[in-house]
This record gives sequence, C-alpha cells and structure tokens, in this order.
Amino acid sequence: MKLQVLIRFHARRLLRLSMWLFLYCPLSVHAQKNDDNIELANVDETYEFQYDTRQKQVIVKQTLYKDFICNGFRSSIPFSESYNGQEEIKNVTITVDGKKARNIEPSYDYLNIDEYFYSDLKLCHFTLPFIRQGSHSEVTIEKEIRDPRYLTTVYLTEDYPEQQKKITVIVPRWMEIEIHTFNFQGQHVRTQKTYDEDKDADVYTYTAAKLPAMKSATMSPGPTWIYPHILVRAKAANYKGEKTVYFNTTNDLYQWCHQLASQLHPDTTALGAKAREITAGMTDPFARMKAIFYWVEENIRYIAFEDGVAGFKPDEAHEVLRKKYGDCKGMANLTKELLLRCGLDARLCWIGTNHIMYDHSIPSLNTDNHMICAVKYNDKWWFLDATEKYMQPGIYAERIAGRQVMIENGDNFLLENVPAVTPDQNTRLFKESLTIDGNNMNGKIKYQYNGESKSDLLYNVNLTKTDRVQTALENYITNSNRHYKISNVTTSPLDQRDGNLEVNFDLLYQDAVSSFGKEMYIDIDYNKEFDNAVIDTVKRTTDLRFGTKSNYITETELIIPTGYKITTLPEDLHITSPNFSFDITYKATGNKISYRKQLKITNTYIAKANFREWNNAVTALSKKYLEQITVSQQ
Repeated sequence: MKLQVLIRFHARRLLRLSMWLFLYCPLSVHAQKNDDNIELANVDETYEFQYDTRQKQVIVKQTLYKDFICNGFRSSIPFSESYNGQEEIKNVTITVDGKKARNIEPSYDYLNIDEYFYSDLKLCHFTLPFIRQGSHSEVTIEKEIRDPRYLTTVYLTEDYPEQQKKITVIVPRWMEIEIHTFNFQGQHVRTQKTYDEDKDADVYTYTAAKLPAMKSATMSPGPTWIYPHILVRAKAANYKGEKTVYFNTTNDLYQWCHQLASQLHPDTTALGAKAREITAGMTDPFARMKAIFYWVEENIRYIAFEDGVAGFKPDEAHEVLRKKYGDCKGMANLTKELLLRCGLDARLCWIGTNHIMYDHSIPSLNTDNHMICAVKYNDKWWFLDATEKYMQPGIYAERIAGRQVMIENGDNFLLENVPAVTPDQNTRLFKESLTIDGNNMNGKIKYQYNGESKSDLLYNVNLTKTDRVQTALENYITNSNRHYKISNVTTSPLDQRDGNLEVNFDLLYQDAVSSFGKEMYIDIDYNKEFDNAVIDTVKRTTDLRFGTKSNYITETELIIPTGYKITTLPEDLHITSPNFSFDITYKATGNKISYRKQLKITNTYIAKANFREWNNAVTALSKKYLEQITVSQQ
C-alpha cells in the first residue's frame, strides 16, 4: 500500500482545520508557491512591547520586512499576511527594484475555505512582481497586536529559501516574558541578548542563515515539530505600578479559558428536553453517556468557526443544538450540557492534539488547539470527542491519545492524560478460506475491524447516500480492483459504534493463479499493505507521521487441488523495530497452506533519521510480496 493510498484512510482528518490555526501556523496563511526561482535575500521581524497610554494596555508593535530576489526568469508570486480580531495592519509598503509600487493595491479579505472553515482571520494579499533576473521586490508590514497573549509562535523558516533572517524581540524591563526555543539543533541559529539603555529594554535577537523553505508534504507532523521557531509567552506587566498578569502559570491560562466558558448561559429547558428524549427508558448512567455521545456524533455536523474571542469561547449548547452544527468547542459544550441533564459529572477539556508539540507546562494560547468533554464515571475519566465520528467511549483517536488535557474543575483545574493506545486498539483482521479454480481463487472471507480502522470504514462508507452504501462498501473493500470481486455481502450494522464491525462475503479473485505446464504459481495475498511504500529521501525534507497506530492481520488458509503437491513456499519474514514490525509466515499441512501476515505501526512518528530503516523494511516486504507459492502435479 503506497503512502499516497494510506491517506485514503485518514482523509476525513484533512477537513479538520485546527480551531486556532493562525496561532501556530506560519503567519503567511496562503502557502506561497515553492519556486526556486524566488528566494528571500533578507527577512527582518521585530516585536516590541509597548504601553498604550490611551487604551491603558500593553500592545506589541510588529514590523515585518521581506526582501525577495528573482534568481532567474521573470515571475510573480502571491503574497499574503494574516491578522485577526486582536491584530491590526497599520501600514503596507511595497517596492520593486527600489521604487515604490504605486500600482499594487493590497486586498483585505476574510479567510473562508470552502464550506468547512469560517473565521475572523483576515488576509492582506496581493501579487508581487519580478520584472527580470536579479530584481528585488520588498514588502514592509507594520502591525499592532492589541493583546500580548496573542504573540506566540514565530518561525525562523519561511515559504521560500532564506539567505538570512533575523527575529528581534524588544522587552522593556517593566514587561516580563519568557521565550522558548525549538528545533534549533543543526540550524546554525545565533542567539543574542543585549540591553537598550534608551528604551530600558532587553533585546533578544535570533539570526539564521541559509534556511530552506517550509514545504508542505503529505503525512507530515505539525510545523511546531519540525521547523525552528520561538514561542513568546507574555507572563506579566508592571507599568508604573499598574500590574497585569497574563500567562505566568498554567492556572492563568486556565482562568482565561474558564472565564470564557463561564460566560455561557445554557437554555436548560431545551437541553433537558433533548437529553430526556435521547435517553428515554434508560436507567444505567453509562448507557445514557453513550446515547448522548452517539447522538451528538451522528446529528451535529462539524464545521470549524472562529470569530474573535469565539475562536476560544464555546458556542452556546442550545444554539449548537438548534443549528445542528458546531466546531469542536460547541460540540464539546453541547455534549457536556446534555450529560449534565442526565446527572453525569461532565466537564469541558482543553487539549492540544499531536499536531502541536507543546503541553500545559508552557501556558500559552498555542498549547491547546482542540476541545473535548470528559465524564467522571466509576472513578475513571472518560474522554468524549464528538468530532470523531463512529467512535465509542474508551476508544481514542491517535491525535488525542496520550495527550495532556486540562479539565475544568470550578475555580481550579485538573491535568490528566488521555489514555495512550496501542496498535491492538485498531486491529483489522482478515480471515480467508480459499480454494483454487483454474486461474482464480474462490473463498469465504471474514473481515473484522475495530477502533480507528472501524470508524474510518464507517465514516467513508456512510458518506454516500443510503441507497449506495453497499456499493461504497464493496469499493472500499476491493479498492475498486476489477480482479477482486465480492458477492453475498453481509455485515454487522453499518451505524454501530460498540464492539467490532464484521463483514462477510464470497470472493472471486481473478488471475491470482498462473499455470505453466504442470506448475501453478499462486499469489496468495491481495491486499499487500505498504507495498512499495518507500519514502523518497531526496524529495522529502520533513519527518513523517502516520494517522493511526495500526495492526493489520491476515490469516489465509488455501486448499491445494487434488493431484497437486506443494513445491515451494517462500521463506518467512520477521522485521522488528521500535517503530513498526512486519511478520509473514507460511506453513504447509497436507494439502493446506496457512499464510499469516501481521503488520504493526507502533510509533506513528517516523523521523528522517529512521527513513533508511523504514525503506529497508518496506523493500524486503515488497520483495516478499513478489514471491509466489508453487504447486505442481504429482
């Protein structure tokens, strides 16, 4: 199974843009075109903390200067700079070859990606021209950040290769901050701290040279994992005796988040009526919890929505109920409020998915990018993420599994971890009983899915209209291969969340057997997961992350026709590493061949340093797939 094909199993996650996208992605939200013709000769970013006496608050003045150079042929590139409800672009200056570009007028628009993402995030954008080889186009943007909490991640890398970049943070002595650095190893970043006597300020400078461009790649970890950056955390200010605390401790972060949730005023009548309707006739609290969770999963459509402080503040539960859609915050809040009406101890949780590398030891707006609901039942925390369709309590998606979670607890908070998962949670078991008929194989097949393998199948199959579900299921199983024909398909309910999902069918595997004289050559494995899934170490510049921990098991019994004997069986394959394992065994008993394959992904993060190990293993696996069983007439 090629890496590109693996994306099929996780396509639904590509729609889930993080609810605080602008806080930890590069500020140029429109990904610039990766074009070696254009590079950045110089980038200079300055962030200066100031006190606005008129507004009586701390602000951050940001100046961004980018000098682009054209190395070859005439060109033009899109340029964009993002800002949000807590930021204002004060001025934009554009020069082309040293002359002010009066004919380039920036546009200012809201970010709106199809139907899945709505935001108050805005883009200042325009087209930047390069009229000849060696020409320079320069952009200077002056921006004001009204709340220092919103100054968070600043990347040293850009969308184009950089000859040099400098980041300067100017911090008056009345302002207390902490700067965290990440992924500086091997990047030749020079760090300097000086004192500006005129401003009575500490000046932090980070300078880097010859940095490659940030390039998008499928199945990459989030940018905080792989690119050098700083995370600026405003802790407190004490301007002329007027003290303001920002995020000095994790409790400060919690209080800021909790006060937003505390502003909600749920319609208890409407929510109570819906909770009673969903759980009618149920007396067991756990059954009620599942019923509420499943109802929200099934009936509330996930649509990301960010609007100023609502990028952090949950929508009212009764409004999500009325509209039948919401973002992760709204869905978590609705789940909580319905569960409370059932007498359960339900609470909101703030969590950072594995897209980001931070946890709550660094109190920042970047620490969390997701919200879920937690229920304390029988002295155990159950974490409910209603944005994950067809999941059951106790089964956790890889993106939140093992991640630290901040649970509301009145005026305090609790820090827990979502339970980590093993590949066994997501086992996909294929059991096959096959016979040979000419050049074909026939048989009875049972497929069994659980965990994320089950939720992925159910999600993809149920995307289709009701009258096409069977066709969608068959296409999913056969991967639309015309040689792999299935019939008499029976399944456990295709909307069930509890337990395993089972699919049984009759198989006709055409051209699985090749005959030459008295010998037959048998291809016993149809699925061939990870076949040729070699990572291109020349083109790929980032680490790789699989969407889930996986456990693929195939157990096949093949009956050899009467009058034939087994001539050759391929040798077994056993490859084990800390990140994955590949095991294939062949066994002959009388006229029966038993084939067993188990492929496990135990660590979803494959660093570039481990690409060779992966490629060697995949090459051996693909070679094994090519080896056929030989039987001959007696």
